[in-house]
Amino acid sequence: MSASLYHANYDDLRALLRAVRVKAGLTQLQMADALGVGQSYVSKLERGENFVDVLLYARWCQACSTKPGIVLDQLLDRSVSVTKVSD
Repeated sequence: MSASLYHANYDDLRALLRAVRVKAGLTQLQMADALGVGQSYVSKLERGENFVDVLLYARWCQACSTKPGIVLDQLLDRSVSVTKVSD
């Protein structure tokens, strides 16, 4: 699997992280404050201009009161579905 920032799995991950943030009722600015980064960093991450680091991922989930494993399971479920369709 490619480690490219533009890999389809990263698109899925960014979409899930955004959905988790929105479901938690957090704005990008509130998320940025929780992560200790600027709002533009959160925006760029959600648009695919920044890489999702595993520690940032864990803190993102924590800020949204969501267990990282739950979001990861959703990501893996999406990946399996896409793989099965393309086989």
